[in-house]
Amino acid sequence: MFSQRLFPPVKVTRCRTIEDDGLNVTELRVCVHHGTHVDAPVHFIPGGRSASDLALEDVSGDAVGLQVRRGAGEAITVTDLENQDQRVMPGDIVVIDTGWGKHFYGDPITYQVHPYLSEDAAGWLAERDVKMVCVDIPTPDMPEPLRDPGFDWPVHHLLLGRGTLIAEHLNSLHLVAGRRFRLFALPLPIVGADGSPARIVGELTDAT
Repeated sequence: MFSQRLFPPVKVTRCRTIEDDGLNVTELRVCVHHGTHVDAPVHFIPGGRSASDLALEDVSGDAVGLQVRRGAGEAITVTDLENQDQRVMPGDIVVIDTGWGKHFYGDPITYQVHPYLSEDAAGWLAERDVKMVCVDIPTPDMPEPLRDPGFDWPVHHLLLGRGTLIAEHLNSLHLVAGRRFRLFALPLPIVGADGSPARIVGELTDAT
């Protein structure tokens, strides 16, 4: 069993009710990195853009779906990204289907020991000036249980430092694997926030 520093739990409560107040009002308390969300650069980069600084064109556009199957704690390599049916183009949003999203609800312990991007693979994506990297895992960095003391989140620093956004905890990515499509990630523009919950959808425009 591994030790993990947990975020505060999500709390959804009814703060007003029809019975008492004539209307229902729901209160949500949530860490901005719970569930499907977008990381803003200020998450790791001092002075970086926050969630409220992201324009629509920063979180939407042409996307490419890649499929990489790796086991628990195994690194995704440059070769994995190159050996795909679709090429990664400058300005793309890159969506990586590892198949690990199925463990989010079914086996949360397994989910935490996920595949991850090697530093070389992250550099390969950054060199291609991709707009955003979307994954079906908790983080593109090495899983927490495998980190040595002093771990410094190299993939986050590399991507966010180059202005490439990161979206985590996506699901159903097998539906876009091997395809080009349009992606829309709609984070809440929370002022100063280092990330934001997001509704992320893909628009499939053809059969390819």
